[in-house]
Amino acid sequence: MSLPVESPGSRAVSCLVMAVLCVFAASVAATQVTMKRVGGEEMAVRILGNSGPWIVFEAGLNEGIETWEQVAPALAACARVVLYDRLGIGRSAPRPAHGPVLASAVADRLMRLLAAIDATPPYILVGHSLGGLYVQSVARRYPMSVAGVVLVEAASPYEPPGVFVSTVPPAPGSTAAAEEAGVAPSVRALLAGPPFPPLPLIVLAATDHGDTSERESLWRDVQARTAALSPKGHLEVVEGSGHFTQNDRPQAVIQAVLRLARENGADVSRCRAK
Repeated sequence: MSLPVESPGSRAVSCLVMAVLCVFAASVAATQVTMKRVGGEEMAVRILGNSGPWIVFEAGLNEGIETWEQVAPALAACARVVLYDRLGIGRSAPRPAHGPVLASAVADRLMRLLAAIDATPPYILVGHSLGGLYVQSVARRYPMSVAGVVLVEAASPYEPPGVFVSTVPPAPGSTAAAEEAGVAPSVRALLAGPPFPPLPLIVLAATDHGDTSERESLWRDVQARTAALSPKGHLEVVEGSGHFTQNDRPQAVIQAVLRLARENGADVSRCRAK
């Protein structure tokens, strides 16, 4: 079979059409991000979907709304999805002060943001990496407002100190540095505070971090202990995924969220994850 030959003119028209479509798509995405004032600071938030349970996503260290782009749209058919940028990230306002970013402060500000957008609890919380530590703080501090939690390759209070950290330190004074500096005190506060509530909890653990088999095994053990925080906890090992499971295996994240939504009585028939 021979393929049709494209003329230079038709290629130019195709490129022009694609460029227009890209600009249109970018403008649509931009209009979906709104700014909400929380505690005197402007925060960028994107809401997808018109009905169903509220699903709130929390990104990892120095990550924002875009990290969920392969997951969130698929869930918007049967749920209301909340994505946002923490202070100092993306389109949100800069951090108001220097010093470590504590999980408790992130949790409190997130709850104020959800109130500002009239999101009705209880919420299904989804946290990746450091964002997983933040949503654990939300669940411990506001258990009556949480329907369930999905942790995606999440930071855990059971990690051996200093073992699973980046070998490239973030730039001094950056948001990434402030968030990283807040991990240790946040873990201490979590362990000293209220226990994790008996909520539905799904922990997704990847297998392919490009590390030694011993460290991969240790990471899975940490994630198993994290799943045991709740009597309703469940560990799911996502084969072939790296740390960014939402990019490598987005359907694993989608299915986990839909499972919790169904367990809470939501009709998710319009969301058909493959």
